[in-house]
This record gives sequence, C-alpha cells and structure tokens, in this order.
Amino acid sequence: MKFHHVGYLTNNINKSIKEFTKINYKKKGNLYDDKKLLVKVQFIINSNNIIELVKPYKKNYNLQEFIKKDFFAYHFAYKVKNLNKAIKKLTINNFKLIVNPVPAKAFNNKNVAFLKMKNNFIIELVEE
Repeated sequence: MKFHHVGYLTNNINKSIKEFTKINYKKKGNLYDDKKLLVKVQFIINSNNIIELVKPYKKNYNLQEFIKKDFFAYHFAYKVKNLNKAIKKLTINNFKLIVNPVPAKAFNNKNVAFLKMKNNFIIELVEE
C-alpha cells in the first residue's frame, strides 16, 4: 500500500481551496462529480502532499453526519495493486468494509473501496 492522499470534507470546495492556498496548495486537475459515490471531488496539491476535497451530496447522509460532527479530515487513501487482496488483508485485521469496490470518476473509473478502523477512521483503497 502506498499513501496517496488525505480526504477532507467540505460544504464549499471553492472556500476550502482559498483557505488551503494560504499554505501553498493549488488545484490539481478538474472537479469531479461522482454520482455513484454521491460526492463532488477536487484534488489540491502542495509539493507531494495531496488533499482530496470532498463535497457530499445532500442525500449522502453518512458524510453529511461527519460534517455535522466537525470531522473534516476523515480518511487516508492508499493505492494498492490488488484491491481484493488488500480488502481481505484488512478485514482479517478487524477493518470493516463499508463501501464495496466501485468505479470512481476521480481515478479514471478505477475501483475504490472504503473500510473503517475500530476507532471509526476511514481508509480508502484505490486500485492502481
């Protein structure tokens, strides 16, 4: 597993970009509207550090609840060569699969999956 980015929830992507430009982050690529995952996504980058700004749809109740609880940096993402093997390894180690593999627009429709740690922090696995 290779670390890729931090997922950061926001209700306003443009406002968040302005805030992060104060610490030298810049937009990377286009805004993605992912109807399957019920989110809009914009990547920003500072040197080698990537943040995925995530604006959930109103009907994405789980992520809306995180925002209400002030959970903004809510996941770490890792690139993996074999998604199913990585999922199996984590579930054996008591991670709970919360989003089955699904193609993600932000990753050229490569599959992503989300797992939850015992402390409720989320790990995203991105198929290479």
